[in-house]
Amino acid sequence: MTNRHLFLATTALVTSFALSSAALAADLYVVGEPAYPTVLPAVSGLNGKISLEGGALDENGFGALSGSVSMPLGQRFGFQVDGSVGVLDEEFFGSAAGHLFWRDPAYGLLGVYGSYTIVDGLDADLARLGFEGEYYWNQFTVKTVLGAEFIDIDPPVNYDDTNFFAFTDLSYYATDDLELSVGHRYTGEKHALALGVEYQLNQQILSSGVALFAEGRIGEDEYQGAWAGVRMYLGDNKSLIRRHREDDPTDWSEDNLFGIVNANGNGACVPNAGELAGEGPISDSSDGFNTCTGESFSIF
Repeated sequence: MTNRHLFLATTALVTSFALSSAALAADLYVVGEPAYPTVLPAVSGLNGKISLEGGALDENGFGALSGSVSMPLGQRFGFQVDGSVGVLDEEFFGSAAGHLFWRDPAYGLLGVYGSYTIVDGLDADLARLGFEGEYYWNQFTVKTVLGAEFIDIDPPVNYDDTNFFAFTDLSYYATDDLELSVGHRYTGEKHALALGVEYQLNQQILSSGVALFAEGRIGEDEYQGAWAGVRMYLGDNKSLIRRHREDDPTDWSEDNLFGIVNANGNGACVPNAGELAGEGPISDSSDGFNTCTGESFSIF
C-alpha cells in the first residue's frame, strides 16, 4: 500500500470514528437546549406519598396514617413536609416534620431537618433539629440524620432533657423495586438496631406506585418495635429506587415516636399506692409524691 493509500485509509478511519463519537455525544444532550449534559433536578416535580401502618412499640400497640409532600425549589433544591396522626396504646399522637435540602440524584443529598411530635396520654412531646444526608452508589444508598432532640414528659414520669440523636441506614436495592435496609438508631439515650424492607408492586398491574413495607427495632433494655403497612406514591410512574432518589427524602416519623417510648423508660419514677395522698409526705388529697424525683404532682 502506497503512502497516499495509507493516508486516505487512515483519514477515513479517523473521520468515521469522529462522526460516531459525535452521534453518541448528541444523545447526551436535549434537543433545543444549550450544549451541556442534562442534570436531573433535586425533586423531579410535585409529588407525595400516603402510608397506612400498624404494629407495636415496646409492647404498646400503635397505628398511624402518614403522608408527605415534596416540591422542587429551583433546579438544585427541594422541600418536603411530613405529617402523621395515630394512636399509641389507645392514646392520640401527632407528628410534623420538614426537610430543606440540596440534591443531585446521581450523587446524594444534603439538608436540614426539623420535627415535632406529641403523645397526648403521656403528656409528652419531642422536638428535633439536625442535619440530613444521603449518598448514592449503584444499588446502595447511605442515609443519615443527626442533631439535637428535646424531650419533655410530664409527671409522674418527669423526664425533661436535651440529647444527641442519630439515625443511619444502609439500603441495598436487590431490584429497582425492592429495598432492603439495616441501620442504627440512637434516641431517648438508647441504641437500637433498625431493619427494613420495602417492595413496590408491579406497575403494569397497578398504574400507581403502591408499595408494601415492614420495619423493626431491637434496642437496649428490651425496647423493641415492629410494624408493617402499605404506601401509595403520588406522582410519575417510576421504579422505587428512582422515587427515593428523585422525589421524597425519608420520613422519620416512626423513630420520632420511638424516641418518646425510649425516654419514657429512662429512670421513670411512677409512684406506687404507698406514695399517694394520705400515706406519703403530702397530706392534700389532690397531691401525690414521687420518691424518685422528690416532687409532688397532681392526681386529679
